[in-house]
Amino acid sequence: MKRILIAIVAMGLVLGMSGAALADGAVFGTAVPLTGPYAAMAEDMKKGSLMALEEINAAGGVMGKPAKVIVRDSMLKGDVALRHFKDMAGQGVKFIGGNLSGGISLVANEYACKNHLLYIAYCHTSLPLGKEFCGWGFTAAVIPYQTTAALANFAFNKLGKKWVSITADYRWGHDILGGWLVNSKKYGGEFLGNIYHPLGTRDFSTYIPKILALKPDFIVLSNYGTDQTSAIKQFAELGLTKKLPVVISKTHIVTIKETGKAYNENVYGSVTFYWGLQDKYPEAKKFVQKFWKKYGQPPSADGEAAYVATKSLFTAMNKTKTTTDVKKVIKELVTMKLHTPKGINRFRACDHVREQSVLVVQGKGAKAKGWDVATVVAEVPYTETLQSCENNKKDIPYGAVKLPGK
Repeated sequence: MKRILIAIVAMGLVLGMSGAALADGAVFGTAVPLTGPYAAMAEDMKKGSLMALEEINAAGGVMGKPAKVIVRDSMLKGDVALRHFKDMAGQGVKFIGGNLSGGISLVANEYACKNHLLYIAYCHTSLPLGKEFCGWGFTAAVIPYQTTAALANFAFNKLGKKWVSITADYRWGHDILGGWLVNSKKYGGEFLGNIYHPLGTRDFSTYIPKILALKPDFIVLSNYGTDQTSAIKQFAELGLTKKLPVVISKTHIVTIKETGKAYNENVYGSVTFYWGLQDKYPEAKKFVQKFWKKYGQPPSADGEAAYVATKSLFTAMNKTKTTTDVKKVIKELVTMKLHTPKGINRFRACDHVREQSVLVVQGKGAKAKGWDVATVVAEVPYTETLQSCENNKKDIPYGAVKLPGK
């Protein structure tokens, strides 16, 4: 009966409960886009968080009582996510998290700042930078510029110098483009131009003539979910991926599998976790095998981030012996070791960024078998991608970047 109750709460079916019931004990209230272009990725986040919840409760819960995770659908809309967080906070929830949009994560972070809640983002987010950082927010993933730092080192040294970009036209895409522009100068790249596209774009074929006319050495693709899937498939159908390398600022194992042969050896992407890491990290092997057995597929980077966020939060509550004192839990999170599938990580005290590596993967295309769809060609440590605390406070590198057309 206890398992059934936990599952119901975890699915977010708690609107009819009283405030006291919702906030009783250790509660983590999350919102992810279970519908919309990022739905498959959000589903992985939900799975990762619920698996962490299951492990915590199997080990005795938090302070001897079952912990609860609330999962609600943000629909990839900032106002919807904010409405969910306000509803949960109004019922006493002090710890919130989730999201799969850099822009929405900043909305959630601002709300957490004003209301003294602890917020943990699962997605790439710029909340640790400049005025965005207030001390109440964390990221279990990375800052967008970290993926560009890892990819740029690889691309400008191995693929060429001239590049053109296709960018999703919202905050995360803008931050990614800014990171590429900074690294282009660093590595002597030649920026040929950028094309913005709205979320939900399905036709990328109209961009190809312009790209080919510019004669780049490689293309940078900065979008996600079904937008990315559509772009890769159309690039392959029109022969673009045979002519030019495509470098994807943030990719996903589901995207690689769905695009199949189109995601060939000429396509590279960035992730913070790939299941092949089980050959390197004992912790990853345990995580991957358990996730695969439970859900029938390997975990993605999004699932791993949600898993780490959820497990770290409840572990910190156990260590501090409180489910209500937000400041105590924050202090514990920035001092304790995070036992993650990538070994021991930490949340950096100065800006609450998870100190973790970034992976560069290469597609296997026709050689892919099952979920064996990519090869990790580089693992770049956070020491080579993460700016100093002082630079993050000054919003470097973004602060001085002028985005084309903006």
